[in-house]
Amino acid sequence: MSKVDDILKTAERLFDLQGFHSTGIDQIVKEASVTPRTLYRHFHSKEDLVLAVLEQREIRFLKQLEQKLDEYKFNAPLWSLIISELEKWFTLESSNGCLFLRALAEFSYKNAEIEQRVLLHKQRTFELFKKIFEKEFPDQFTEKAEILIFIIEGATALAPIIGGKAAIQRANALALQLLASTTHPLFH
Repeated sequence: MSKVDDILKTAERLFDLQGFHSTGIDQIVKEASVTPRTLYRHFHSKEDLVLAVLEQREIRFLKQLEQKLDEYKFNAPLWSLIISELEKWFTLESSNGCLFLRALAEFSYKNAEIEQRVLLHKQRTFELFKKIFEKEFPDQFTEKAEILIFIIEGATALAPIIGGKAAIQRANALALQLLASTTHPLFH
């Protein structure tokens, strides 16, 4: 792993556990086993590091989700696959809530670039959900994607409060009520 990877991985873990403003550069440098000079050679400011962490996290999240969608076998509704992947994310990555929304909360009105990065991530996620529903529901795919994104965002927001497993169970139950009756022949 390169020094940049060490810095990004360490910063992401600390930002997720402690928040962005509560995590200092000195702590990142120490835990990544790099010098401040090395960190600043690659990231000119803490905000640049935050942007890089968010970009890496988005790439990993969307790549993981798209890979599962590519492997999809028509034995369950696609929305259930997405919720299942979110459950894995809570287990393997974090159940501390959405790092993007937490970045927005901490940097809102302070850093337009971070705000834009968060909005772009949410838009890309929504576009992916629309693409998922487009084939099955050419007349309702936007509405279905909106329902799913609200369910997912709600589960992500509640995960740190009620636990990832409980949030996923509630998301599944809600999706079953709102999406299942019309999204898959097994649920008719």
